[in-house]
Amino acid sequence: MKPNFFIVGTPKAGTTSLYEYLQEHPDVYMSPIKETNYFSFEEIQKQGLFYNEEHINSIDKYLAQFADVRTEKAIGEASVSYLFYDSVPDKIKNFNPHSKIIIVLRNPIERGFSHYLMDKRIGFVKNKYGDIVHKKSHNKKAFLYYQQYVALGLYYEQLQRYFSVFDKKQILVLLYEDINQHIEEVVHNIYSFLEVDTSFKPDLNKKHNTFIAPKNPVIQHLYKFKMVRNVAKRVFNNSFQHSIKNNFFSKEKKPVLDNGLKKDLIEIYRSDIDKTAELINRDLRSWYS
Repeated sequence: MKPNFFIVGTPKAGTTSLYEYLQEHPDVYMSPIKETNYFSFEEIQKQGLFYNEEHINSIDKYLAQFADVRTEKAIGEASVSYLFYDSVPDKIKNFNPHSKIIIVLRNPIERGFSHYLMDKRIGFVKNKYGDIVHKKSHNKKAFLYYQQYVALGLYYEQLQRYFSVFDKKQILVLLYEDINQHIEEVVHNIYSFLEVDTSFKPDLNKKHNTFIAPKNPVIQHLYKFKMVRNVAKRVFNNSFQHSIKNNFFSKEKKPVLDNGLKKDLIEIYRSDIDKTAELINRDLRSWYS
């Protein structure tokens, strides 16, 4: 069975929550591995992207993700790498021309800093955020840091690639702030877009991907590996997972972005934000106000 919809990004914009809410719906089947990265595997490998993720690198392994589909109408996955790499829209179109695409956008200034903080607390990056933004880092992975924490927020061309390949009716663009402020309406719109029962109510009280930090270097090292995180989710029940988090992770107050650096980022993104706003017909000026 082939998937017929894809949540393609962007990172740190609520896609994990959407994956969980969709997974609850009886008419929806989500791949057991949330981010298969199948259609971006070659690009990720070529770049040497530094995340220790599970990757699906063959069509047989990919289709095996959907082997347990029974009567579900909407079959999907959520790989946030799919928005950035320019070859992916064509790959998805060739795979299933009737695919529906869900894209979630977040204020790129907030998104990039949140992404950086996540990677920093896990241990993927140690450079100062300002050095990455201003391209002052001499780390051999500096270009990847800039890509992940800055370039991913330049949405216009990323969106254009999907709009040039798929009919607009096949694409649903959401905003992170809508997920935060109007989650019931957002979930209803997604169900409607996927043509499944819109009366179903998922548990919207669960919080996914909240800001936590490992308490010691050993836990930080293990937490780098997505396979370890996924195994823990599958093996332990919710109450035991909660106990693990309380014992080995601390809920810290998020650092605040420096105002001077924020102004520099506004200048990087302003023009792209305006073009993106026109493309999706949404007022996004609050992103740089």
